[in-house]
Amino acid sequence: MKISPVIAAVWDFRRDREQLEKYTGNTVFILKTDLISLQGNIKFLRKLGKKAFLDIDFVEGLSNDEYALRYATLNGVDGIITVKPKMIELCKKYAVPNVLRSFALDSNALLKLSDTLNFLKPDYLEILPGSSFFKTREFISKTHGNNLPPLIAAGLVESEPELQTLINGGAISVSTSKKDLWEIDYL
Repeated sequence: MKISPVIAAVWDFRRDREQLEKYTGNTVFILKTDLISLQGNIKFLRKLGKKAFLDIDFVEGLSNDEYALRYATLNGVDGIITVKPKMIELCKKYAVPNVLRSFALDSNALLKLSDTLNFLKPDYLEILPGSSFFKTREFISKTHGNNLPPLIAAGLVESEPELQTLINGGAISVSTSKKDLWEIDYL
């Protein structure tokens, strides 16, 4: 699945609707929604020709299990974002594209991520915050070499130069909620 170099990360669909209509990329990360709004959000994105990845850990009214995954895909979600390895395993079982979100908080978190990658093969690995991208990539590359999933940088990316540095430095995409960065066309 080809995703945009700049991914629109949406926390509030009502607030961001107008900006999404201007977004030229093809991928949207739905970071927060609820059970009732999910289908409408997906229909809106479909009309715009966008792929929708859902952060299944932040859907109000939906648990985080196999039924939640099946519900999301039946409502048209193209992929799942999660911090939970069990959800990635379920995505693999149902052939649903997936993003493992990893917070590089400290060296212990990096060790845990490296261990997780030994048994879990996510389709994409999202590294947060963006400022930790290079250290995290370097750390996990030492143990996994080139056997890494495509990397997405996210979190605290505030400017076009930062975004460009991340793309040039090995991130296939940058996920950002900063709407003025959605307007940058790297396609």
